[in-house]
Amino acid sequence: MSMNVSAGLRLLVVAASALLSGAQAQTVTVPTAQGPVVGSATPVQQFLGIPYAAPPTGPNRWKAPQPAPTWTAPRDARTAGPICPQVVIALFPVPGRTPGEILGSEDCLTLNVYAPQGATAASRLPVMVWIHGGSFVAGAGSSYDASVLAQKNGIVVVTLNYRLGPLGFLALPALDAEAQGGASGNYGLQDQQAALTWVKRNIGAFGGDPARVTVAGESAGGMSVCAQLASPQAAGLFQQAIIQSGLCTSPGNAVLQKDAATRNVKYAENLGCRSTDVACLRGADVSKLLTTRVPGLRPISNLVWSPTYGTPLLPRTLNDAFTQGAFNRVPVMAGTNHDEGRLFVPVASPDGSPVSLVKYWASAGLLVGAPRAQRVLLQYPFRRYGTPALAFATMFTDGVFSCPAIRVNSALSRYVPVYAYEFNDPQAVSVIKSPSDLPGLGSYHSSSLVYAFQTPLPGVADSGAFTPAQRSLSDAFSAAWAAFVKTGKPGVSGQAAWQLFDPAHANVQVFTPVSVRESTTFATDHKCAFWLALDVQ
Repeated sequence: MSMNVSAGLRLLVVAASALLSGAQAQTVTVPTAQGPVVGSATPVQQFLGIPYAAPPTGPNRWKAPQPAPTWTAPRDARTAGPICPQVVIALFPVPGRTPGEILGSEDCLTLNVYAPQGATAASRLPVMVWIHGGSFVAGAGSSYDASVLAQKNGIVVVTLNYRLGPLGFLALPALDAEAQGGASGNYGLQDQQAALTWVKRNIGAFGGDPARVTVAGESAGGMSVCAQLASPQAAGLFQQAIIQSGLCTSPGNAVLQKDAATRNVKYAENLGCRSTDVACLRGADVSKLLTTRVPGLRPISNLVWSPTYGTPLLPRTLNDAFTQGAFNRVPVMAGTNHDEGRLFVPVASPDGSPVSLVKYWASAGLLVGAPRAQRVLLQYPFRRYGTPALAFATMFTDGVFSCPAIRVNSALSRYVPVYAYEFNDPQAVSVIKSPSDLPGLGSYHSSSLVYAFQTPLPGVADSGAFTPAQRSLSDAFSAAWAAFVKTGKPGVSGQAAWQLFDPAHANVQVFTPVSVRESTTFATDHKCAFWLALDVQ
């Protein structure tokens, strides 16, 4: 009996040792300037939740990112850090959470690194730094699993968090005096620059090349990329840029810092603080900060919490910076989705009911202002589209995404190489329910991301639902991004060379499930002559 117990114990010890050895073999330790980090080694090398700045809490709330903490013992980097404080909104669902729920922690300035198996400091692989979208009020870097993108293409991918909403973009006269350069706000953009600085200093140890960094982003992340292009303070932090669905010169987003600071005085007072009482503001509960509204702003045409201009970080509006050539001149790859606006139909009908004709008319005024609304409605008569919802979605696509992209591409292409594209899967995979008064979501806003990353995007789409044709589209689309990251030229295997954007032809590379081809009808398809002449930036 004792012999059997002893043998059994020996077997347990051997098995435990084998399991421990296997567990140790599945990790990898990398040095950083802050201290060593321990990440997962398979199926890719993955390091999660690495702080790139100090927690922006207490006296650091509404300050530029402060130096990151340091450590001596190896730090476990196998779990993503907290997301930044945000309110769950219907447009950007979070699985298992309900709209209106408050999530996150202010101690959120972390990033995640994905590198191919076996990458070492000698690898010197190209790097992509991903900035998430979410209207500057939602989202997280950890929502994007970059493991396939990194492993399949031999690149290092970094995803990051940055401060959102009022915590990331509050401009206020009382905060100006203590801010760098005397201008408050744009803390979220400063966070992004701090993360890019961390990448420049540390990414070599993970197998990346700090001299070959592409900054990329979608929606608010795409607008952030535009802002970093226009920011003198981001000079030298990246060598290429990818703009996906960026609202870079869309209606209502060129807000001057001084105007935002003045308007936010009432917001501070609504928090129960005097607008001059910074201590009171820094002590305010996060949930109250997130749920208190800025009064007097149009809900569609004005991004309440977003970058502001006329500051050392952003001296000019994006349109002025690009047209004047006053930006960080690097090659750019820029694209939109064919049906961006279909995701935003609930904006025209917040109660979830079908978009009525009256709601459609009202939404045009909110988008471009009452004086121009009639001209817009004449371009998009609802009878032509079948339902007011589809008319609204098409108007929103053209006016907010497609034609501003033409404006940006045309301006940038005078100074740097620009490669333009459109993603167009008429039945893009989605877990989002289409409104009943639409024929489907089509290539809705954010639909291209699961095709680029080739991993599920929670609350949006599942790459496991691809048809064979969609898988081929995903392979081509993702490979084009990766080729640009690697070489500065987004080639597609088996296709003719991708031509530089020419404003005279507005040529874009169109990605569909049946082909990848150049088109020169993009501007006509989206009524860009009308929108660019309307000038509602």
